[in-house]
Amino acid sequence: MVHVVTKIKMERGITSLRRTFSQTGYYYALYIAALCVALALCWWVAVAAVELRPLEVRDYSLRECDFKANPTGPALRILDAVYIEELDSVINSWCDSAEIARFYGSLELRSVHRDHLDLRELYESNYDLILAKPELVGSGNQAGKDGIDFELIASYPDYGSQLVSMHGTPELTAQWMAGKTLGLLDDPNSVSAYQIPRAALNRAGLGETQKIMYFRSYRQMYQALYDGRIDVIPALLSHEGPDSALRLPPGLVLEAGIPGPAWYLDGDLLAEPVHCALLSALERMARNARVDYFRDLRIVRPCNAQ
Repeated sequence: MVHVVTKIKMERGITSLRRTFSQTGYYYALYIAALCVALALCWWVAVAAVELRPLEVRDYSLRECDFKANPTGPALRILDAVYIEELDSVINSWCDSAEIARFYGSLELRSVHRDHLDLRELYESNYDLILAKPELVGSGNQAGKDGIDFELIASYPDYGSQLVSMHGTPELTAQWMAGKTLGLLDDPNSVSAYQIPRAALNRAGLGETQKIMYFRSYRQMYQALYDGRIDVIPALLSHEGPDSALRLPPGLVLEAGIPGPAWYLDGDLLAEPVHCALLSALERMARNARVDYFRDLRIVRPCNAQ
């Protein structure tokens, strides 16, 4: 009997040892596999580090080019305080302009959000040409003869704000807006794409209940509407024809008669031939604009071609 019990214990011990060695082999295999993955990852990171290039340190709000025909000329400094995307499509044509190259050696176009614009730059006349809303330049001119010396030379029409949707003409009612997402520009200073629609929501009693998604640019907001990611957006109210980049259905007009942006020229340049060259560049930009609103440029201060 004792012999049988001893034999059973020995068999159990052998089985336990086999199981232990079996599990040890499993863990060794798992460890080796993890080590191989880690080594492969380290190798990939090392190779990628060799191929990566450091991010170029530069001012990404500034676009510039040189005029090879006049390398010693001064810089034409332009301020865009409106952030219109039309400038992206014409900056190359300006850099290729033989008219501008007659007077300047380089071009610098700086786009600055009005929240970040230091008005001292306007007082110090650091720019030759400015695209801005009238109230911005007006705030600098309140100082009278000691104010900024910029003259209005061209302007865009007044515009308005409307709500548009691919689901039909919007209605500011809880029933129509239920379950719909409204897109707004992430800019509390935007009159047409934030302030006016926000005020309209509050007047309709929807300010606290409406689902809202914010966007950093008009292009992102419009694209989200076209893609179906949002249902309603505040859009530019203007007469857009079939050639316009905007394909907007009929909308709900919230407000009309908002003063449009305008171009302002350094007063010292009004009597100079460069005035004509800059007006010519602005008119060419208007002709090539994708949005009808920016094609409708009115020349307020014609140049003296003679």
